Amino acid sequence: MTALLLAWLLAAGAQTAGGYRVAGVVVNAASGQSVAGARVTIAPVERRDQKMSMVTADDGRFAFTGLPKGKYELTGRRRGLLPGSCAGAVVVGPDQDTGSIALRMSPPAVISGKVVDDAGEPVAQAQVELLGSKIIDGRRGLTIVAVRQTDDTGEYRFSALWAGSYYLVVSGVPWYTKFTETLGESAPPSMTHSGYATRYYPNVIDPATAEPLILKAGRKATADFTLLPVPAVLVQVHCEQFESLTKHYTLIAGGLAGNPVSVRQGSETGELYNFWGVLPGHYTVRAEATDGSRTWYGASEFDAAAGDTDVNVTLDNAPSLSGMVVLDGGGGLPAQLAVQLRDQAGRSQPLAMGAGGRFSTPAIPPGRYRVSLSGADEYYLKSQGEMLDIRAGAAVRLTLAVARGAGRVAGTVYRDGHPLPGALVVLTPANRATLSNSDGSYEFQGVPIGQYSLFAVEDGAELEYANPEAIRQYLSGAKKMRVGPGSDDVRLTAN
Repeated sequence: MTALLLAWLLAAGAQTAGGYRVAGVVVNAASGQSVAGARVTIAPVERRDQKMSMVTADDGRFAFTGLPKGKYELTGRRRGLLPGSCAGAVVVGPDQDTGSIALRMSPPAVISGKVVDDAGEPVAQAQVELLGSKIIDGRRGLTIVAVRQTDDTGEYRFSALWAGSYYLVVSGVPWYTKFTETLGESAPPSMTHSGYATRYYPNVIDPATAEPLILKAGRKATADFTLLPVPAVLVQVHCEQFESLTKHYTLIAGGLAGNPVSVRQGSETGELYNFWGVLPGHYTVRAEATDGSRTWYGASEFDAAAGDTDVNVTLDNAPSLSGMVVLDGGGGLPAQLAVQLRDQAGRSQPLAMGAGGRFSTPAIPPGRYRVSLSGADEYYLKSQGEMLDIRAGAAVRLTLAVARGAGRVAGTVYRDGHPLPGALVVLTPANRATLSNSDGSYEFQGVPIGQYSLFAVEDGAELEYANPEAIRQYLSGAKKMRVGPGSDDVRLTAN
């Protein structure tokens, strides 16, 4: 009788004298085996600084006791494995099953290969760019994961990769091209003006025929490339400022589905940098220099044609950004509210607000940024989705109109009559999405008054939920609702 009662208490996550219990086992997502020696951390969603950690036992098990009722973030780390976390929050409280959680951690994957020339000889110092295909703000995009150069044997390697879809871009210069400038006019043009055509996985020249490399957890993939010499030109980049500083140059070309790719990089002190073996085409060269306390940026677009090309780049101060958040209708703003800048690679930079809703940053890299809010879900920008194009030397001033959403949409996702954790719940046309928690619950706060469609997808990690074409198939079965002041509770069945 005692054993049966204990088993029921653990399965239900029942309250003990000191609170509730969260327990489970860390599992290798690829092999299914338990993981010993993993550090598991639990923290309240609203107060992530109040975290607790422990190391799993030989059987991979962990347990936290004495927890107050609430929502928690559960994460795990271990050398040799990628960090793991539960999809959605772990909901702790009465009648919650928090005693048998499987925290999955994936082994890292690897992409490696060899780059050779038309004679089958290794190409040293070829540039290999790895781009990942991921969902950013509800739409699929390509982001730079890493850039490597081949070694003397023509080999490269990308390690510690997540499972997913990747693209590879390979470029380079024949060894004889950049070493024949000292020969002057005596060197044949076939040596001084030769380059390698850029290659894309799987070893194709046309970016339109490039394919993603699908990488599974813990697997090793091989991608070899053959670079063929073609006529090319010399591009001389002139930057006369800060001659004593080392300047870093990046040559960028149009690439995959409108996503620019880096085809060459290099650094040099002085006023001149040579890009040898550049194929005819349209390019942008970017320059960056720093003295340790300040950074300067510059960029110039140009067309490389049949002859050698000279390009001038002027460095300017890093752009600054400042502004004010103004609440619609007046009133104060919560102290935890922050302005969020997200670049095209998905990297975010929070800007804390000071007195009067003011925010600022003295220097950010030039680029395109999306502005959003964080720290208080019930507040939203009245003009969402806009991109800022910030150029070097600019002093950008913003006034952000913010409103407090009157509506709240919450509920539970079910599958076959049982609550479903980790489902993607989408609220459209707000372009908002969240993962259901361990008890299948979900919540959207700060929803503007209006008409919406609501649906859930069991395996929605790759869904472009902000793309009307991608979600069209789910709209016919979606819950149609008008959100007004107050709260709406909606039960969903996952697709």
